[in-house]
Amino acid sequence: MANIKDVAQKAGVGIATVSRVINNSGYVKKETREKVEKVIKEIEYVPNEIARSMTLQKNKIVAFILPNITHLFFGELSYYVEEELFEHGYKLMICNSSEQISKEIVYLEMLKNNRVDAVILLTNNDVESLIEKDRPVVSFDRRFEDVPFVASDNYKGGVMAAKKLLDKGCKKFMFIGDDAQGDSSPVVTEVTKRRLGFNEYLKSQGINDVVNIEYPLGNYIVSADYVRGLMSEHKDIDGIFAISDAAAAAVIEEIELSGKRVPEDVKVIGFDGGRSFLNLGKKISSIGQSPELIAKAICSTILNFYNEKPVENQIIPIYFYEGETT
Repeated sequence: MANIKDVAQKAGVGIATVSRVINNSGYVKKETREKVEKVIKEIEYVPNEIARSMTLQKNKIVAFILPNITHLFFGELSYYVEEELFEHGYKLMICNSSEQISKEIVYLEMLKNNRVDAVILLTNNDVESLIEKDRPVVSFDRRFEDVPFVASDNYKGGVMAAKKLLDKGCKKFMFIGDDAQGDSSPVVTEVTKRRLGFNEYLKSQGINDVVNIEYPLGNYIVSADYVRGLMSEHKDIDGIFAISDAAAAAVIEEIELSGKRVPEDVKVIGFDGGRSFLNLGKKISSIGQSPELIAKAICSTILNFYNEKPVENQIIPIYFYEGETT
């Protein structure tokens, strides 16, 4: 009688990929899925339903691995994820990794040991080899091979920021912020596309001298001393796009301490939605991402896994929030 190893060998794929096809769990390329299904039919492989039911056994707990729960957008996102999951009978476990890969390994082990049903993963660390891809893992703002992900349209956000600053009459541009804050080797995430969209749109408009400051933010906050030095070195900058509202807040504060005015002398756009950092005395103009829509997309991916429906990557639309810094 044929077994799962026979299917994997004949199809030229791993056992985990065959398992994802059988259980309709995780992301599998269309052509790979079709090849595996063809082999299953050819060799008349019948899945072991007892083993399959054990794989799909549920305890109704989902773990959300976050790098920093004090980040206000992550807090908002967690709120809406919990609301959405609770409506479908699931409970949410918050796992604050503090950007430490050692803690992420411990939390990922909970899925391996069936202590949680699914994991929502938000990380900048190099953890791809640690993910069991035949199990329900959803990545936010990061692509891993054969793992479904949800992300805001970060590239379009960068383009939108560039267009807005151009429309406001800016001539000299700066991008500040780096998305590789993990304690392992720097990795590229979906957030990188904010910078790419910003730079590539300006280049299409004949502007090639954009100042890119890929400063490691650490806890997603830019240090005041660092910003002070930047503004002293680049005195002609009049349009800044920051990788987050937190970074934008630090930039705005230091610009104004230096004697310049926002937005009269320098216009600043952040990213997240302008809902935070109102202690500046003005609302930050920002590229907005919707925590509600992101939460719905993440939860639908998990539910589709257990309802044996197709699991797909999802890109969430962004919008511009007109604050008082442009």
